[in-house]
Amino acid sequence: MRKKTRMLPGGLTSGRVGPDEETTHRLVSAVVDGDPGQGPGPTDGGVDAELLQMRRLITSIRELSASDSPLPESSVDAIMSALEREARRVRRPGAWREYMGMAAGFAACTLTLGSGLLLMGGTGFVLRPPHAVATPVLAAAVASLAALASVLVHRRPRPRLPVLPLLVLATLGIVSCAPGAPDTSKGDVEIVPSALTSFQEGEELWGVRDIIESGELIWVLTAAEPFLRAYDRSGRMLGDFGGAGEGPGEFGNPWILTAATSSGGVVAWDLATRRRSLFDADGNYVSSSPTPVTRESIRADIRSVTFGDPFRVAEDDTGIWVASYPGGLTEGDHFWRGRILRIGHGDPEPAVVLDFAVDLPGAASRMPAIGLAPVPLWDGCADGVVVVLDPVDRSLHLHGPDGTKDRQIPVPWTSRPLSHEERLGYVRARARNEMRGSDVSDAEIERAAEEVLARAGDQMPDAAPIGVDLRCAPGRIWIQEFDGSSHPLGYGRAWMTVSLHDGDPRFQRVVFPQGFAPYRLTDSVAIGVVTDSVELQRVAGVRLAGVDS
Repeated sequence: MRKKTRMLPGGLTSGRVGPDEETTHRLVSAVVDGDPGQGPGPTDGGVDAELLQMRRLITSIRELSASDSPLPESSVDAIMSALEREARRVRRPGAWREYMGMAAGFAACTLTLGSGLLLMGGTGFVLRPPHAVATPVLAAAVASLAALASVLVHRRPRPRLPVLPLLVLATLGIVSCAPGAPDTSKGDVEIVPSALTSFQEGEELWGVRDIIESGELIWVLTAAEPFLRAYDRSGRMLGDFGGAGEGPGEFGNPWILTAATSSGGVVAWDLATRRRSLFDADGNYVSSSPTPVTRESIRADIRSVTFGDPFRVAEDDTGIWVASYPGGLTEGDHFWRGRILRIGHGDPEPAVVLDFAVDLPGAASRMPAIGLAPVPLWDGCADGVVVVLDPVDRSLHLHGPDGTKDRQIPVPWTSRPLSHEERLGYVRARARNEMRGSDVSDAEIERAAEEVLARAGDQMPDAAPIGVDLRCAPGRIWIQEFDGSSHPLGYGRAWMTVSLHDGDPRFQRVVFPQGFAPYRLTDSVAIGVVTDSVELQRVAGVRLAGVDS
């Protein structure tokens, strides 16, 4: 029992459930999920005829728009808010206010419909693409006509007008005209298993930490010696190098690889000795030098606690990108303290290019949380450019080597609610890590995980992060999608891509074959590992056929 108590995070308090939360949840489920269910009676929420009319109206709108695309998520959020206010029995304004609201709503719909027709007609002044506008415009028109028909048919001396449909109408009208990321999605691409080729030469690997291409070689860094292996592009193993120790060409705890310009050599970064060691294309040790940035205190198991890579380094011919975390890293929210530093080759001191807490819009509005809370993700790109994902603001920020902002790109993807099983899976994995080597049964770990989750309350995030890893490739940014069913930290098969080749960014979702994890990506191929059921790995490549270029 002592071990179970030790696992519980300090300061956690049980969450409180509002008196109307269950009623609201059932109403929202009935409307948004399309499950009519059993509506609550007067004793548990008081759903009146108007609310039932609202449910029928939304059902009609969904049926009408099903052939095109679903309602925008922001519109659904507004509907949910309206239902919640209704469930909480918010007092309605007087009839004259309702008449004014209906008139304003109908006018908004007319303007929205007119602007939508202009957009679909191909005008040069485009706020959003036609197919992004068509659905909310259609829904707004239907809602408005339903509201007007209800007024004309059911007039009474003191009419009770359908306020909720008008609220939905106004919301849809606003959403359809709101600025945002252009919808240039190219659809999903699922890469077939036959596109994957694994390297069969040499023994199977364990604990692959990094992979990089340098010249015509593919270098692989593992957690056990020999730490370094070199392959040619056909998968033929050329040799292995690097033993444990503190001498030349030896390592204590190597974590990162960077390419040695175009020579085919490689640079291995050692966290234990705080040195970077250069090897030539034949695997010969050339030289070593101190790492240019002093590392702060970082929790040893940080990679099992949260996503985000505190050890990432990017290097090109002009300099080095690295992140610094003043105050250290012991939990996910500490990533927001991070700063991206640029060290030009020959520069005496690093320069701060980006401060997450100051320069990312989402830093001020984020809700600090434990566990699966969103954190900034970054990587170095070609030509000395660094890209950072702000997961709260849902935007990508590209900066040049001198610190100037090159570009800001809003991404169209939104987060979804975290399920109970995803939360429990994360807490269960943390419990297993802490109890590793102890004689604790699975049943006891399960009970402890349930207890921790119950006591965490609202300190766990409500929504899944929009990304758990980020990789930069020539002309494209890759963001790994959260999938709690495949890994406690959400490292799944699907990646969202942002193509920067020309014009407006184009977005696409790519699903890799089962068991494959990419480390480096180009326009035509992804290099990574295939992991089997007992955690043994082989280097593999995947042809990116069908991915937009």
